[in-house]
Amino acid sequence: MRVLVLASQKGGSGKSTLASSLAVAAQEDGERVVVVDLDPQRSLAGWGEIRADRDRRDIILRAVAPSALDRWIAQTRQVPGVSLVILDTAGTFGPEVDVALAHADLCLVPVRPSAFDLRAAAPTVSRLLAYERPFAFILNGVSPAAHARTVDAIGALRTSGVVAPPVADRMDFRDAVALGLGVTEVAPRGKAAAEIRVLWDWTKTHLEQSHG
Repeated sequence: MRVLVLASQKGGSGKSTLASSLAVAAQEDGERVVVVDLDPQRSLAGWGEIRADRDRRDIILRAVAPSALDRWIAQTRQVPGVSLVILDTAGTFGPEVDVALAHADLCLVPVRPSAFDLRAAAPTVSRLLAYERPFAFILNGVSPAAHARTVDAIGALRTSGVVAPPVADRMDFRDAVALGLGVTEVAPRGKAAAEIRVLWDWTKTHLEQSHG
């Protein structure tokens, strides 16, 4: 079992949106996925409830009390068949985020393409370095029409760590969240779906390198 954590000490980075579509892409790729929403806003949990109402129960959603997270991860590692746990964390780091980071085989740090957001990633990086856990930035919500700015932002992030494939700001993500789906389900041939599949393939490779 591998543990993928999405973490950022800044609200609005798109952690929950990415987590939901990555969970679907991973499930479609043959993973047995369990998702835990540790964010008090419960965005991912709400997505899971909508998904369950649509009778889609291929991805397991679990509510875990922060104080029980360490024990829950240890117990889940013993469950046959579970291959991937995705932890969506709060925008403010507390004890439960520290536990999540300590267990992470890989942490993805979503960053919006703005100067404020690029600078705001520094505290998250410091925390990850302290735990010596593998991590990568995701430049999230980039403008498809602003390629030069995307390249510049990726270059800035690379001075602090590895950068995963970027994800553009596309309407398919909003539609998918509203419907309890992933973008690969809403528009399988769309550009958002293609980007998420590329991101999942990249993430899977790095999870295997870290876990192996």
